[in-house]
Amino acid sequence: MPILALPERCTGCAACFNACGHAAITMDRDGEGFLIPTVAPSKCVECKLCEKSCPVLQPLSDAGVRSPRVFAMWSEPDRRLSSSGGAFSAFARKVLSEGGVVFGAAFDQDLHCRHVEIRRVEDLSPLRGSKYVQSEIGDMFKRVREHLKAARKVLFCGTPCQVAGLKKFLRKPDENLLTLDLICHGVPSDEVFQSYLKKISSRFAADPEGFEFRDRDGWGKAPSISIGGKFRPIYDVDALYMEAFNASAIFRKCCYHCPYSGLPRVGDCTLGDFWGIGRYGIPFRHDTMKGVSLVLANTEQGEEAVRCLSGCFVEERTLEEALIENHNLKSPSNPHPDREGIIRDFLDPDVPLKVIASRYRLLDRSFKKRVKDAASRLGLFNVAKRVYNWYKVKSYGKA
Repeated sequence: MPILALPERCTGCAACFNACGHAAITMDRDGEGFLIPTVAPSKCVECKLCEKSCPVLQPLSDAGVRSPRVFAMWSEPDRRLSSSGGAFSAFARKVLSEGGVVFGAAFDQDLHCRHVEIRRVEDLSPLRGSKYVQSEIGDMFKRVREHLKAARKVLFCGTPCQVAGLKKFLRKPDENLLTLDLICHGVPSDEVFQSYLKKISSRFAADPEGFEFRDRDGWGKAPSISIGGKFRPIYDVDALYMEAFNASAIFRKCCYHCPYSGLPRVGDCTLGDFWGIGRYGIPFRHDTMKGVSLVLANTEQGEEAVRCLSGCFVEERTLEEALIENHNLKSPSNPHPDREGIIRDFLDPDVPLKVIASRYRLLDRSFKKRVKDAASRLGLFNVAKRVYNWYKVKSYGKA
C-alpha cells in the first residue's frame, strides 16, 4: 500500500488523486471538512505514482531559482471588475487570445468553490474576485495534461500548494504552461463555508444566491451577499466568516507551517494585492484606490509573460517594498489558539454566529475597523482610505 502525506501535512492538492490510473484514490472530507485522499486497497496496484506525485513527500527542487522581479500592475479593461488590479484577467486574456485554456477557481450554482477551465473571454467573470475558501481541484490536473499534450497554451492559477501539486503531477516543465500562484494566507474548508452560509440564511430568512468576499470595484470593502438578485454588504456578526479568516482561525492545519509562504515561489508569477505601495519611501504617483496588483515574475517564462501583456499599467518596484505588508510572502499565518473550537462551532448547525463571535471574541473592535465599516456604510470608504494612505505616507520613518 502507498504511504501518503500525513493528514496534518496534506494540502488537499489532489495530485495523488489525478495520478492514480486505477480509481483507487478518492478525496474525502475529514472531521473539519477538508479533502484528504483515501486509498481503496482492493483497487490499488501499488504503482506508487501517487507517492511520486505528492509535493509533500517529494518537494519541488529550488535549484536554479532566481530572485523575482517585482511589478505593480493593473489591467485597464479589468480593474473595475476585480478585487485588486485585475492582473489575473490580463494574463488570462492573453492566453485565451492565443487559443489557449485558463484554469481557475469559481463558484458553482450552489456556491461550492471548484477549479474549472474556460476557453472564452466571455466566461472569465466567475474566475475573477477573491475566494477565501479552498477550491476543489477534481480532475483538473488531468485536463491540464490533456491540453498540453495537444500543444495548447495553458494558464493555471491557484494557491501555491495547488501549483506545486500540478507541477509534481506533470513531472516535467512545458513551455506552453504558465502558472500563477497566489499570495495565500491559508484556506478554510468548503464545509465550514457552507455551514456559515446556512447560518447567514437563518439570519436573513433567505438563501444567498451569490457571495463576494471583497468588493470587485477596487480594493475591497465589506463582504457582500446576493439575495433577491441584489448584492448587499454585510458587517459585524454577519461577516463573521471573514473575521475568523482574518484571525487565521479556520485554516487547514498544514497552512500554519506552509513551505510555500516565502521565497522562492513555485509559480512562474505570483499574484496578490500590492498593499502599502507608495507608503514606504518610494513614491507611487498614481491613483491606488481602484486597486493595484502585485506581480512577482519568478522565472524567465513569467517575466516574458509580463512583457507580452497589453492594455496594462506596469511599473517595476522593489522586492523590499512588496514584502513590507504582504506578510505571507515571508512566513505562514500563525494559528489562532482556539482554532479547533471555532471550526467545530462553525460546523455545528445549532451554534449561531452571535455565540461564536462572543465565545471567541472574533469581532474586530479596533478604531480602524470601526471607521472603515462606518465609512463603507455611509458611502465614504474611498475618502477614509485616501486619508489613511496620506497619514501612512506622512508617518513613515518618524517612528
